[in-house]
Amino acid sequence: MPSVQRAHDELKKDGINVITISIDGTGEAAVKPVFAKGGYSLPALLDQNMDVARGFGVRGVPSTVIVDKKGMINARGLGHVDFDGQVLRNYARKLAKQ
Repeated sequence: MPSVQRAHDELKKDGINVITISIDGTGEAAVKPVFAKGGYSLPALLDQNMDVARGFGVRGVPSTVIVDKKGMINARGLGHVDFDGQVLRNYARKLAKQ
């Protein structure tokens, strides 16, 4: 989560939104303490029924989905993603300019 927060902080300057989606069945009760303890300020969508996750085709966690300005999925990944690396950030910036 720290690297996701750092990506959020950096990319929001470029008008790019980084959000998290929690599929935990207990919703806010699970998310709130984690965010408070870690000092996270990025948005967290609560998806207890997994409606959004299913819509994105999520098959496991953690998953990463990159959506362009038109709402189209451009990339997806399952498992750990290096949010501190420039590859993902540069890809997001490139999409934002299109």
